[in-house]
Amino acid sequence: MRVVLNIAAFYAGWFGSVLAAANGWRWAAIVAGLAVVVVHLIIDERPQTELKLIAAAGLVGLLAEGLLMKLGFATYALPEANPAVPPVWLLALWMAFATTMNVSLGWLKDRLGLAAILGLAAAPPSYFAGEKLGGMQLAEPQLLSLAAIGLVWAVSFPLLVALARRWDGDR
Repeated sequence: MRVVLNIAAFYAGWFGSVLAAANGWRWAAIVAGLAVVVVHLIIDERPQTELKLIAAAGLVGLLAEGLLMKLGFATYALPEANPAVPPVWLLALWMAFATTMNVSLGWLKDRLGLAAILGLAAAPPSYFAGEKLGGMQLAEPQLLSLAAIGLVWAVSFPLLVALARRWDGDR
């Protein structure tokens, strides 16, 4: 049941953040992602350990999204004053995603190659959906932008999985 609740919480946070950002509600977009993190930390057995993973995911997201923005593949709703910095609401989503690493995605810890393949295959549809909901804009040609997103996630996702293996707040 915990796995199902973990997945549901993440997707509720994802939809809430993207839809709030698309509608110009900066604080609601941030809160939707961070609420997932707060609830996760409250119910986790080792929140201090899990917090390291969540903070690391925020940093990975900062670098990954910053790269995508710098290369011109993606722009996001509610941008920050500094155009090189990804929006805070998006970084909150990366942190919310980290809450799945030791729960619903814990089965990937010994499968870093599979995590790379899943990052390559699963991230582009998520970003495409985010664009359709108005949370971001993909650069043209979209296929090239989606390929770049997939490549960034083919590196980022296994990195997060490896960090989750090291910092398992669920153990």
